[in-house]
Amino acid sequence: MKRHLLLIILLFPFLGLFGQEVLTNFGNLTLQKYSKDYFNKISQKNTMEIDTLDLPFFDDFANSFVYPDSTKWMDKFAFVSNDYANDPVSYGVVTLDAINQYGAVYTHLPSISSSIADFLTSKPINLEVAVADSVYLSFYYQAGGNGNDPELRDSLVLQFKSPESEWTSIWHAGGGEAVDTFKLVMIPVIDEQWLIKGFQFRFLNYASVSSAYEPSWVSNTDHWNVDYIKLDTARVYTDTLANDVAFILNFRSMLIGYESVPWNHYKLNHDGLVEDSLTFVYKNSWDDTYNVNRQVQIFDVLGTDAGYSMLDDNENIYPFETIEYKRAIPYYFNSDSEDSARFMIKGFLKTDLTADRYIYRWNDTVRYYQNFENYYAYDDGTAERGYGITGQNTAYASLAYQYTPLAADTLYGVYIYFNQVMNEGNRKYFFLNVWADDNGTPGDTIFQKIGVIPEYSDEVNGFLYYPLDTAIYIDTTFYIGWTKTTDDMLNCGFDLNRVSNQHLFLNISGTWQASQIEGALMVRPVFGYEPLDTFVPQISQTLDFEIYPNPAGDYISISALTNFESVEIYDATGKLILTSFDKSDIDVSELLNGMYFIKLRSDTDIYKTQKLLIVK
Repeated sequence: MKRHLLLIILLFPFLGLFGQEVLTNFGNLTLQKYSKDYFNKISQKNTMEIDTLDLPFFDDFANSFVYPDSTKWMDKFAFVSNDYANDPVSYGVVTLDAINQYGAVYTHLPSISSSIADFLTSKPINLEVAVADSVYLSFYYQAGGNGNDPELRDSLVLQFKSPESEWTSIWHAGGGEAVDTFKLVMIPVIDEQWLIKGFQFRFLNYASVSSAYEPSWVSNTDHWNVDYIKLDTARVYTDTLANDVAFILNFRSMLIGYESVPWNHYKLNHDGLVEDSLTFVYKNSWDDTYNVNRQVQIFDVLGTDAGYSMLDDNENIYPFETIEYKRAIPYYFNSDSEDSARFMIKGFLKTDLTADRYIYRWNDTVRYYQNFENYYAYDDGTAERGYGITGQNTAYASLAYQYTPLAADTLYGVYIYFNQVMNEGNRKYFFLNVWADDNGTPGDTIFQKIGVIPEYSDEVNGFLYYPLDTAIYIDTTFYIGWTKTTDDMLNCGFDLNRVSNQHLFLNISGTWQASQIEGALMVRPVFGYEPLDTFVPQISQTLDFEIYPNPAGDYISISALTNFESVEIYDATGKLILTSFDKSDIDVSELLNGMYFIKLRSDTDIYKTQKLLIVK
């Protein structure tokens, strides 16, 4: 949260001695992976005539995915999920924050004041009723939640509009205080200028960005969660309860320790990997007791497996009670799908089908997709924060993520999600590394790729794929990560809802240390791409070579145990500045004084990266 970030900024003079791992505000992976396809699909609908909606108007966002339901809302700036709300009223919450519909930080937002960021605008509603019909608009809101707390200067605003009037502010809430629970707001609509066909309402938020002292930190901020919006007649100010039993959380991965593993690895070794239960989390918002029938179905989406079904589990839920119920599920994932598999785990809650609860029907169902593709993942795919190593003199600090594959296979690359940062402040060069294991901590470097830079992805898979130069055969614990080239933070996505920091290590001053921040870094090693017909996997070893003289002034020569094709010289930021096909008398006279890195290119061998010091 920004108050914590300010403390870190004020301590920056000490970071020269004590570089550290930090969490910052974050981008939005889900928007980036969904927006491109979504907006291509709806672009042809933008000129369609807007229908006027009839009462009642209700949305708890349980039937929305990523963006608000286009049959009820006109814009797509707010974001729908269940990750940023704490103890929501029901499953699915809409969030207004500091990023646009594509997941990028608004560039107009100030750091010492606030400006309008997101909008959530209803479609026109037929509100041609009498004052005596007693119209109320109600909703729940939460400042911050699991996201970032708005400051005192930030706010959430509700506005009304009629066809003959401009937008008028009706209500607002100020920031400056973290709120763990949702607050109910009841707004009577009694002014006749609003009681007309074509009435609209909208939420907007005033947001600011964190201090620009460290540009690589400036990402998403100021979260307002809104839920359970209802506009109708025949209501009174005491109409504060919903006759509803609803899920408030989705199911989680049934893989112990992982969100996903490669399908081909799972088929070879899944003993002890699958949880034997699922957890239902749901609440009763009414003052009566209900008997709830809980159901689960598992579908093999890509194959023909029969799946699983459980339909006979009943229990009472008492007024205003929240239940967290763990149900045994005697099923392990099986499919005739070859390279990847996908299973939909669908949960239901059934009470009775009375008419007054029909509008709440969508929050009776949750769907979780258990994916098996070609990568390992500890994270759930949503970044609640940004993670990195920062501080003076942290250039060339390293970060390593530990994985132990279920089966021996070839490592081809890694998916990484870097948060979008204002003005691309985190796009700094880094070295992509793979390390061997040394008794539970990173050991020898077995691969290094120089000149890699964070990119922002809006592709369907969300993460950007970084290929290795050479495929590496892995049959035991290994580590994948990077070495920075500047003091800046790379701001990698960090999932607070999964805990795998026991696998995360950082090296700032020459010694590997375990991460102390709970969560999961959004880094996923990729295995099992189809190799070339002539490729035969071999365990890769990194080879040493000698540079002489070193330090050097005008010329250098290279001595290696095996043949290599070329010599590449990189500057301190990882930029390739010289390529030579000579092995001796390589002209470096044009290089300025300073530190450089030399990499040998070979079709058959992997060499360690060596440092070269130029002194004239």
